[in-house]
Amino acid sequence: MRDPLGNVPVRYKLALAFVGVCLLAFGVGGYLVSRSAMATLEDEILTRLRFQSEAYASALEGDLRALAQRARDFASDGHIRAQLEARERASGAEREVVEAELRRHLVENKLPLVPAFANLALVPRSGDLFPARLADGEWGAHVAAEPAEVEQYGALLKLASDAAPVCSFSTPLRTLDGTRLLGRLVVKINVGVWIAESLAVMRTSTQDQAQAPTLRLLDGSGQMLVIQRSLIEPSRPAPDSELVRSGFGLQLEAARRREEPALAGRGVFSRSLPISANGWTLETELDSSAALAAVSGLQSRFVLVGAVLTLAASLLLVFPMRFLARPLAQLERAARKIHDGDFSTRVEVESRDELGQLSQSFNLMAEAVEERTGALEASARALEQRQAELKKERDRLNAVILSMRDGLMVLDADGQPLVWNAAARPLVEIAAKGGLELRSHRLCQSARVALGDAPQDAAGACHRCLFEAAAPPRSCLVDAGASVWEVHSTPLSAEPDGRAGRVLVAREVSDRIAQDERQIHQERLAVLGEVAAVVAHELNNPLAAIRMFSQMLGRNLPKDSPLLEDVAVIERNIQACSRTIRDLLDYATGSSPEVGEIDVHETLEDVERFLRALRERKGAELLFDFAAPEAIVRGDEVQIRQVFVNLILNALQAGSSVHVVVRTSLEGNHLVIDVEDDGPGIPAENYEAIFRPFYTTKPRGEGTGLGLSTARRITEIQGGGLELVASRPGRTVFRVRLLRSPS
Repeated sequence: MRDPLGNVPVRYKLALAFVGVCLLAFGVGGYLVSRSAMATLEDEILTRLRFQSEAYASALEGDLRALAQRARDFASDGHIRAQLEARERASGAEREVVEAELRRHLVENKLPLVPAFANLALVPRSGDLFPARLADGEWGAHVAAEPAEVEQYGALLKLASDAAPVCSFSTPLRTLDGTRLLGRLVVKINVGVWIAESLAVMRTSTQDQAQAPTLRLLDGSGQMLVIQRSLIEPSRPAPDSELVRSGFGLQLEAARRREEPALAGRGVFSRSLPISANGWTLETELDSSAALAAVSGLQSRFVLVGAVLTLAASLLLVFPMRFLARPLAQLERAARKIHDGDFSTRVEVESRDELGQLSQSFNLMAEAVEERTGALEASARALEQRQAELKKERDRLNAVILSMRDGLMVLDADGQPLVWNAAARPLVEIAAKGGLELRSHRLCQSARVALGDAPQDAAGACHRCLFEAAAPPRSCLVDAGASVWEVHSTPLSAEPDGRAGRVLVAREVSDRIAQDERQIHQERLAVLGEVAAVVAHELNNPLAAIRMFSQMLGRNLPKDSPLLEDVAVIERNIQACSRTIRDLLDYATGSSPEVGEIDVHETLEDVERFLRALRERKGAELLFDFAAPEAIVRGDEVQIRQVFVNLILNALQAGSSVHVVVRTSLEGNHLVIDVEDDGPGIPAENYEAIFRPFYTTKPRGEGTGLGLSTARRITEIQGGGLELVASRPGRTVFRVRLLRSPS
């Protein structure tokens, strides 16, 4: 822990410590003692206040419930209910007689029974008010708004400036047989009489009178009634006195927000208890100054005594300041000189106590530091020289690793990469994902043995084979994402702590593998071309013989012979076979470019015949929409035919049972040919990539990736171009532009 007074000299801290101990012992200790006494007294006051509050609240609530029971007794009076039923049936003069009898009965027989009842009112179901005493018109306006079906206590009311506060209690009135609601009986309660009767049962001694609390009643509407202390004192007026009936100065106020219990520092002790009968709250407050007068001066007396004793104790500081603080200051100055590099400094030993022993130890330490510093300086110079040599070797090794075109990656015993260069970053990213994108380029023998009949787990086999520290050395081709890598994996010798590692050297050979595969494919196409030429030559001889005998048969048959039609069919099929063989030879062997005028419509029809067998085998449909009035362009017919063969062949291979439509139109000096199919379409990210050489989405060995790039190059040579107009599932359109032949 850091010294919070670290910048203060010891002599000052020693003086502050003396003063602080004295203040703590006499001042704070005295304050805590007085505070403890005050806290105990406060707890006792709060406990007593709680008992008083519960007594007052119980008295008020009990008397209020008694008043409510008397109101229910009045409501059960058969005479009142019978007269109220008669009033409902009567009218005119008869009704006035019934009302007079009711009012007389209430005023003479009911109101005198309960001193707290200031008035009674009957409210029939019709809502008109029938008070016993007619002078309470303002109170009647409040009564009319109350519900009739349930019992309810009303809020505190101040009906006139010089009148006593009142509240009301409403109870239902039913017929004599109890089957029907007649209305309700509302009782006007004089709050002053109720409070005086409730508190009359309380006994208050002279000591209690000196500390009598202040009472407040809060109703649910936010009104507050302050109960005078005169009702709590032994000399309180009688509940039936005129002073009590007039309200003896009770006033309604807006309720103030209070916290419970209050502390003495706020001036009062307070308690709040609910009156469950009507949902009101009783607040009891006691002045703290009078309650705590016995301990009010105790704290100041303790603080004064502590200050006097502290001043006397400070005179004893002279001795420790002279023989303790000054030697410590000398040690501090000597230590600072050693810090600045003056290792020859020493301190004077003046005593044999702990400070003297500390001074001797300091001198011995200074001598040892001076000796060891020379040795450390020599070792530091040697270490710096060795560190510079190691840095050069490290920089040279890093330069070699970073300049390598091959990827280098060093793994720990858990197969996690430790060191790698930029060329190996793709393999590091794949290894961080668990090697899920790592597969053998051609399923190796180790993978076959490990996987058995589950080649779909080849990624896991390659990851274990190359990245596990205990695996034997391996050299293989793997597919890492879209790239092909030649990887050499070798285990490292065990580390000093017994953990092994592994080093991988990898080279990306995607272009080389692709070039090898393209060369193999081209050689296969060359062999296929030679075989096609031989097969075409071999087929021409039988076709020539068939044509000759067919012609001889036709000349020898009579003109009306039905066999002439069969001979014509044979002749047409012979011509179709000859044309197909000639087209195959032209496309497979390739002839020298011959520039001339070409009818694109005829070329497209030739392409249709050339691809008819493939179209019929796939169940596809090829339609032509020749909207251009003329389709004459200038160029090499074989090359232009190759453009349309590539486009239509790609459309036919887009899926099974596709529909391909070829449209022609004129646009300025160009002939526009659109090739549209309803296949799955091309992803947006591949729009530009499909025109790059050797780019293909077909499986390995089924495409060279040269079709679209060759077609675009041929159209650009002809003065036009090739572009992808639209591509989405169900509609893909390639557009060819060819420069028209001048008229």
